[in-house]
Amino acid sequence: MRSVQTVDILLATFNGAAFLAEQLESLLAQTHQDWRVIARDDGSSDGTVAILDEYVKAFPTRFTVVRDGLKLGAKAGFASLMTQSAAPYVTFCDQDDVWQPEKLEVLLRTIRAAEAAHGESVPLLVHSDLEVVDASLERIAPSFWQHQGIDPGRDRVSQLIVQNVVTGCASLFNRALLEVALPVPPEAFMHDYWLSLVASARGKIIAVPEPCVRYRQHGKNTVGAKKMPGLFSLPSRIFSREGRRFDYSAACAQARSLQAALGEAVPESVSDCLSAFSNLYRYGWLGRRAVLIRHGIFPARLRRQLYVLLRV
Repeated sequence: MRSVQTVDILLATFNGAAFLAEQLESLLAQTHQDWRVIARDDGSSDGTVAILDEYVKAFPTRFTVVRDGLKLGAKAGFASLMTQSAAPYVTFCDQDDVWQPEKLEVLLRTIRAAEAAHGESVPLLVHSDLEVVDASLERIAPSFWQHQGIDPGRDRVSQLIVQNVVTGCASLFNRALLEVALPVPPEAFMHDYWLSLVASARGKIIAVPEPCVRYRQHGKNTVGAKKMPGLFSLPSRIFSREGRRFDYSAACAQARSLQAALGEAVPESVSDCLSAFSNLYRYGWLGRRAVLIRHGIFPARLRRQLYVLLRV
């Protein structure tokens, strides 16, 4: 029976045999024990599925595997798992990390306090910092936020549409957010990015400074922790392939989808910001920059802000 504190852990896997068992053991070691794993594999060719099957056999009430035979990729795979959840709280799980034992306890306590303050019908997302580690779990950086130059307090829609601050594997959200965030549209950059935008527009995001996840970097991460370059590297980045990595046309399309999905159920200031940013490329060179300045659509840190003004 599902309780009021049950957490569904959504686990997407692909060729993760090297690290998967270590991650699953960290789930079993959680201090909060009211949880269930819903896993889905994306067509692994190594021993990933065999490892999942071992845990299903050993812990049949804890682990279940969705077997649809499709190859969806990370975003659509996690979005598919979201539709399988029936729990009051949901969290994402990457195959190669290791959770701190108190992760679920800390995030659940935080979100339940927020629900007590704002109501269970308010879409809520809580997320923590992460410890960056290498393939052997040796520390690279004690704080992912500091390592990446992330300010978790910059969680307004106008800020998030150009720089996400939420890492999916370090987040937990309530059913109210799950229901309003589905379906995840094709225009969304990633599933966790979409959830952060919806939570900011319709509810609240709460940051927890305690690192609750050991974020493993091993060269094959779908999304990883790359140290931010300094200001003097800005000119080369602007004209490099890396400098074109954040696609502002795609960001406008994501904002357009967000506005369409949420309609009038957002504050007027949010609606105005989304409308202006969605139509950013209908303006000329000066007009685009005027839109960004008027609505405060900038990432954190001067070098990133200069990059936006030069590239958009």
